[in-house]
This record gives sequence, C-alpha cells and structure tokens, in this order.
Amino acid sequence: MPSGQVSRASVLRAAAVTLITATITLAAACSDQDTVDTVPPPWPTRTTTPDGPPRPPSQPTPTTPVATSTVTQAGTT
Repeated sequence: MPSGQVSRASVLRAAAVTLITATITLAAACSDQDTVDTVPPPWPTRTTTPDGPPRPPSQPTPTTPVATSTVTQAGTT
C-alpha cells in the first residue's frame, strides 16, 4: 500500500506538466492563426445560370473557307 507522502519526483513532474500545458494554452490563445472552428470562406460566385451552362450565341459565326493545297510528286504527271 502506498504511503501518504508524495515524492519529490511526482511534484516536479506535476509542476512540469502544468507549466507546459499553460505555455501551450497561452501560445494558442495569443496566436493570430486561424483555428479549426472558424467560419469557412464563402462559396465562389456562380458563373452559369441555374438551368445549365451558357447557351451558344443566337447568330451563327461566319466561317472562312479553308485553303487546300495541292502536292505533286516528282516524276508523275
């Protein structure tokens, strides 16, 4: 059965644990860093209409004809 006296090592250990815990708590309280329970940033603004992606323009875009090239092989006519 343990005696009623507390050893010097137990007192020093308890004091060290208390000092370390107090230091960490004070450092966290004085920190300007965000913590886990802060409000998240807002969602980005919507870039499309609610009923789907943007629709194509109502007037067709004029297309330019693509130039074709002719290749001749040497020795053939």
